[in-house]
Amino acid sequence: MTKAIGTARSTDSNTKGQALRASSGSGMTFTKARGLGASMVADLDGVKRKATAQYRADRAAAARERLAERRTYSHLECAF
Repeated sequence: MTKAIGTARSTDSNTKGQALRASSGSGMTFTKARGLGASMVADLDGVKRKATAQYRADRAAAARERLAERRTYSHLECAF
C-alpha cells in the first residue's frame, strides 16, 4: 500500500458535525466540498437536456456571427 499524503493534527476536527468530503489539492484534506461538485442535482436528465440545447444554440450563434463577418469583408476589396 501507498503511504497517505499529509497528516492529521489535533486541530483537524469536525466541529459542525457535517459529513466531510475530499476536495482537490495534494492528497486528502478536511475541507468541505462546496460549489458545483458538492451535491448531485435532482433532475440530471433535465440538466443534460438543457445543457445540450444551450450548446447547440451557442454553436448556431457562433456560426451566424462567422457568416455575417464573412459577408461584410472581402479580401478582394481595395481601401482607398
